[in-house]
Amino acid sequence: MPKVKERDAKALRESVNKKHIEFYDKTLGVLEFILNEFAHDIKYAEFEYLEMPKNSIATIDFLISAIGKVQKGQRLALGLDDEKFENTEPEINIIEGLSKGKI
Repeated sequence: MPKVKERDAKALRESVNKKHIEFYDKTLGVLEFILNEFAHDIKYAEFEYLEMPKNSIATIDFLISAIGKVQKGQRLALGLDDEKFENTEPEINIIEGLSKGKI
């Protein structure tokens, strides 16, 4: 009986995870549209880039924050942060007290 519950729980997790991935993909598409339109408007705005209005700076900050949150959510939903990377660099041994004269 516990295996049935475990299987149901796993199926539920997979279903919810799939919904999260779809949600994040849709949100990323909306953010991409907003960013493209905003970039187009900024490109043709009549002000110097050093004199950019504060609301434009706030919009850029909002977009960056939102994209970061979507990325974090997608990585979590896809399990990308669960992967453990194996260190394949060679081990370096340091010998202390070695002098050129002793070799």
